[in-house]
Amino acid sequence: MTTVAVTGKEKGLRGSKYFAHHPTVPKTAMVANVNVDMFLPLFPPKSVRVFGLDESSLGTQIRSVCSAMGLGIQPDPQPNRLLFIRSDQYNFILQGIPALTFKFGCEPNSPEAKFEKDWLTTRYHAPSDDLNQPLDKAAAGKFNQVVLRLIQKIGNDLSRPVWNEESFFRRFAHAAAPYSPGANAKDRDK
Repeated sequence: MTTVAVTGKEKGLRGSKYFAHHPTVPKTAMVANVNVDMFLPLFPPKSVRVFGLDESSLGTQIRSVCSAMGLGIQPDPQPNRLLFIRSDQYNFILQGIPALTFKFGCEPNSPEAKFEKDWLTTRYHAPSDDLNQPLDKAAAGKFNQVVLRLIQKIGNDLSRPVWNEESFFRRFAHAAAPYSPGANAKDRDK
């Protein structure tokens, strides 16, 4: 497993673009991208909001993980905002690598939704967006368990994740041919 921390998102997804085009492992060895950008542990999690939920077999895997942890699943509530392609996973998607990104979910018009909206309005990209955040550390720990269990599930699966047949993003799948350890290194890194 390769874990990558990238930067330059706000400057045009520069870090993920560079890594996706110059990976430190053969590109075909990358089976999935799990992006945890801006998960906002502001309140105890009841559900997980998943962007790209129905695009690949990763959706089935995160549903299974969340179900086992007693968490609900929410699809993208505003798909017209195109959030699935507005973060670092997009550069991996373009390479044919199934991806998803997720964060804490909340019901519309709930106290949690109001808290999240207030945070986004007053703190996000503001001087108060600092280390003195009103974070729920136990919630962050539970979210980290979701990430860990999902990555374990992906890693232990005998099949690599695939784009769903009806997914728009399936068109990029040709870029991510399966990795073969015995393949010629020149062919592998194309």
